[in-house]
Amino acid sequence: MSLTINIYYTGKNGSAKEFVKEMLNSGLVDKIRNEEGNKKYEYFYPENDPETVLLIDRWENEEALDKHYKSPMMKEIAALREKYNLTMRVEQFKSLAKDNQDFETVIKTRTATRKFKDKLVEDEKINKILEAGRLAPTAKNLQPQKIYVAKSKEALEKIDKVSPCRYNAPTVLIVCSDKSIAWTKDNYSSFEMDACIVATHMMLEATNIGVDNIWVEMFDKVALKQELGLNDNIEPICLIPIGYKTDDCPVNPMHNKRKDLSETVKFI
Repeated sequence: MSLTINIYYTGKNGSAKEFVKEMLNSGLVDKIRNEEGNKKYEYFYPENDPETVLLIDRWENEEALDKHYKSPMMKEIAALREKYNLTMRVEQFKSLAKDNQDFETVIKTRTATRKFKDKLVEDEKINKILEAGRLAPTAKNLQPQKIYVAKSKEALEKIDKVSPCRYNAPTVLIVCSDKSIAWTKDNYSSFEMDACIVATHMMLEATNIGVDNIWVEMFDKVALKQELGLNDNIEPICLIPIGYKTDDCPVNPMHNKRKDLSETVKFI
């Protein structure tokens, strides 16, 4: 089992963000991430509350968390919290299946990452992401998706030739669809819809296991097909760069801007 704690730090006049900045600059965050049993230690900035910062703190088991609580770093964190006069609210503390978050956390925290570290994504995690795509629903279960995993230097150079949006990610999932396999009816083919569903499943699973990602449509599809030698039936749909975001990765200002349900939903 793993444990996830969601902590909200709230201050005034940007003090919560200054607290996070000092946590990062002091090296405390890196030390915590390197502690045995730490699975995730990430800050998020709720768009609807500029004075609050959300920390998602995840541990492999209770023993690892207890050891962390007993470390000298806790006194340093408490001193910084007092320095910036922050209040702390624990929203949830729950046991979860190993390497998984609750679904609501996944869909709330998934966001577009536009600055990645050089750190490679573990093969085990890549396989989990690909498996999530394999299990995605497709029309008539025909599964027309074709996923190309770009990891090598040569493959990533090809991505950079056709798109400016790799953002230094060490791995890019090239989501394609085979139009000759996809379900068709009259003048409609499900090839693009199927691939989009698959891509969404993979992005959510990536977020679930702590791998940052972004959906990219800004690329030259014709050039990509030429670079990869794809036949006419294989249509590129999107790129999904995956990896681990840098500590100074810019926050997407549009992340929490969503229309009210009344604007997009109608009960009939």
